[in-house]
Amino acid sequence: MADQNAKTEQQSPVEIISGTTGKPISNSRRRFLSNAGMFSAGLVGSSLLAACSDNDGFANAQSNNAGNNDLFANAPSDAAVLQFALNLEYLEAEYYLGAVTGSGLQASDTSGSDGGMPAGTVTFPQQGAVNFTGEGLIGRYAAEIASDELDHVQFLRSGLSQAGGLIARPTINLSSSFDFAATAALRGAGVIGSGATATFNPYASPLGFLIGAFIFEDVGVTAYKGGAQFLRNRDFLTAAAGILSVEGYHAGLVRTILTARAEDGETVTFNTSEGDQTLPLGAVINAISGARDSLDGEDDLDQGITGDGVNSVSIYGMNYDATNIVPTDGSGITFSRTPAQIHNIAYLTPNSVSPMANNVPSTSFFPEGTNIAAAEALEASGGATQSSNTTT
Repeated sequence: MADQNAKTEQQSPVEIISGTTGKPISNSRRRFLSNAGMFSAGLVGSSLLAACSDNDGFANAQSNNAGNNDLFANAPSDAAVLQFALNLEYLEAEYYLGAVTGSGLQASDTSGSDGGMPAGTVTFPQQGAVNFTGEGLIGRYAAEIASDELDHVQFLRSGLSQAGGLIARPTINLSSSFDFAATAALRGAGVIGSGATATFNPYASPLGFLIGAFIFEDVGVTAYKGGAQFLRNRDFLTAAAGILSVEGYHAGLVRTILTARAEDGETVTFNTSEGDQTLPLGAVINAISGARDSLDGEDDLDQGITGDGVNSVSIYGMNYDATNIVPTDGSGITFSRTPAQIHNIAYLTPNSVSPMANNVPSTSFFPEGTNIAAAEALEASGGATQSSNTTT
């Protein structure tokens, strides 16, 4: 359900971010970014491709249907596309495995081709797994998703290994990145001042784990969706659709639980430099959505939840109360993101940055950038257009 789908929202005193648009109530992206303090110096732009491929024949896929459509004229190889997807799967797998097992991927699932590319390190939010005691169902959900993400990593690595393009896991930051994300969301929502900071450990509780999962899941869905049109090989498209559908299941599950908990009146307390701040769960999720949306460009794409029954849909001229479990456009279709947009979110900056320029923020989820040896330009983010508002 999207803005164009005639969905309406009633304002309530606890709303901080609009559940319909995912933006601050001020409806000003520039004000949001200024409040969040998320602008920094940027350098390099990027291309517009995001996708995944099947597990064989990657090196040959470029010639499969290539030359018959201008769409593929300047597109990276399927191996490069697969490398882009693998970076995202590394990130998700580490997050979920750490939450469930207390540790991440094993060495056999992180190295590069023939050991020539060493794996980066992973910084977890804490030592040990999430304590799911009393929340057994969420723990079982977490275990299933962790297993799925591990399977995705192994599946993609198998394909790239056959093609000679296997990349190692990049350095991943699952600690200060969440603190920075929380700070940006709370600043942008006006909960804390522009100079204040916040901390957030997604492993501290099952609810915190779900909030952290929300940050990743919608991003993965939009990344796979965005690249479908560029795939040259029908088998690759089928494989990408298979992974996309799994990520969609994950995202829908996370949004469903968060919506239910928000309607039950759950709150979240953040430790900030201005003192503890306790917010309704729905407002927290919508603040994250607003921050995420403000990183990926001018268009309103991202959607949060409201969590208190204030969404409605219009069906044949009649309005009905509804939820916003599935964020879609007016045609009921999931929106897309490009690699530049995905990297802006992963790097937690609205500006153009690139590992090749050594200017990726140290507080990002990939503090040393992603590993895409077959097409280095895919590692860069796109950058914001509001340069006149840039602050350091």
